[in-house]
Amino acid sequence: MTAEPLEEPPEADELEWEIVELVDEYGTERAALRATYQTLKAVLADADRAVSRGFVRGLFSQGARPVRAPG
Repeated sequence: MTAEPLEEPPEADELEWEIVELVDEYGTERAALRATYQTLKAVLADADRAVSRGFVRGLFSQGARPVRAPG
């Protein structure tokens, strides 16, 4: 049995090219990282506003309505 090197998956090659293009677009690795961080931060903030926390936890509208008095 001989050891053969594993081929790199095509996704990794595509990711490398995307990183190269991103650095080319912004000029430096630091600027590309900053732009990526700002984009990710904006996307996460948007997702945070779009999701109902009660629904995600399975407690939809709990605490949003007054508690019913027995009787």
